[in-house]
Amino acid sequence: MQRNKPITSHFLLALSSTEILLGILASISIAVIFLPKDWVSHTLEFNPLEYSSTISDDTYSGGDSKAFWINEKKKRWQCNIGEKYSTPYCGMRINTRKDSKKGIDLRAFQKMTIWVSYKGNEEYVRLYLRNRHPNYYIDGNDTTTKYNMVEVPVKELETGLTLNLSDFNVADWWLRQKRIPLQHAHPEFNDVIYIELQTGSQVQSGSHQLELKRIRWKGSYISDENLYRGMVLTWSAIIFVLLLYRMLNLKNELSKTKRYQNELLSINKLLNLQNKQFEDLAKTDQLTGLLNRLGIRDSLYNGLRQWNEEKIAFSFVLVDIDHFKRINDTYGHDVGDEVLKSTAQLFSKNIRRTDYLARWGGEEFILLCPNTPLKDARIVAELLRQKLEQAELHPNVKVTASFGVSTLITPSLDQLFKAADTALYKAKNQGRNCVEA
Repeated sequence: MQRNKPITSHFLLALSSTEILLGILASISIAVIFLPKDWVSHTLEFNPLEYSSTISDDTYSGGDSKAFWINEKKKRWQCNIGEKYSTPYCGMRINTRKDSKKGIDLRAFQKMTIWVSYKGNEEYVRLYLRNRHPNYYIDGNDTTTKYNMVEVPVKELETGLTLNLSDFNVADWWLRQKRIPLQHAHPEFNDVIYIELQTGSQVQSGSHQLELKRIRWKGSYISDENLYRGMVLTWSAIIFVLLLYRMLNLKNELSKTKRYQNELLSINKLLNLQNKQFEDLAKTDQLTGLLNRLGIRDSLYNGLRQWNEEKIAFSFVLVDIDHFKRINDTYGHDVGDEVLKSTAQLFSKNIRRTDYLARWGGEEFILLCPNTPLKDARIVAELLRQKLEQAELHPNVKVTASFGVSTLITPSLDQLFKAADTALYKAKNQGRNCVEA
């Protein structure tokens, strides 16, 4: 034992304080990663039998589907889907508020497991977690609750289907109907007052029997995102300090010879070129080659700044390809992608050199028209509409689009977007393939 002490001492002396610190931090990081999640998690059990509920169908919309209770106490109900309505449905809605006015706050949870008994020929059902928030909720109007939704396969529900709350999206029809601005278009779960179970979006006619058994939410006191973010920030700070220290030493070494200086300049030049390439990729839509939302951002801010400082006109065109979902459903997504690319090319060839065209998402495009009043922007939009209507982008598909035009009259980009979206909605109500401002 006496002979081992000198060896151990020499080994410890050989280790620098930096290496010891890194070893300790690495050990802590590994321990945190493999820490059992149950140690820092909590659950919320939801028993539907303890809450009041109602069922509904599409008869209020002119349909002939029928929903009725089989056993109301057990939340077991049946839906007979009819064929009269274009989008038939039935649903059960549970009021989570009981005696209090507050719903369920699910912000501290990341996962949700739901058990449902189903009989029928349907493959999917829809689940809504309807949230209320002062940003959009109107007291007394239940349709102003945010429709956070997800469509799930029924075959996994009997044994319990686990999904992430991040899988939920806000229903597009609700966003458009309520004119929800972009900053409020994301899912929220701070006050879920209704849980709604509906038949799927592609439900077939026939009989469908459902029974909601229970729901469980599970979350960590510290989310994985925050935990890993903290670890990344800690390690980034350590790496930054070490890199800074080594860069200073390297700079002293490089200053000794001209050769090292030239090598450093070459490396920096290469890194700058790569950064520029990555920046260009991040601002470009890969399908159409147009700018994306990030790429068009600077042009939006420049237009707002010029309007504020010099009152230079700034107009905006929102474009939506008509019946694009029907194209995808009928001919497939490959044809839909070709239509998007061809439309982008057609628009790019027929806009002015001063305009900025971008793909906003899905089948939507936006056109920024700097130094352009509303009437001139409408002329540009009408030209694009005619060009698209006359073009033969695909032998089996006639492609048209609806256009919403607006101009900046207040220092608010949100108002500009909302005005264009309102005009686009009007164009669609006018029968599509037209321009409204």
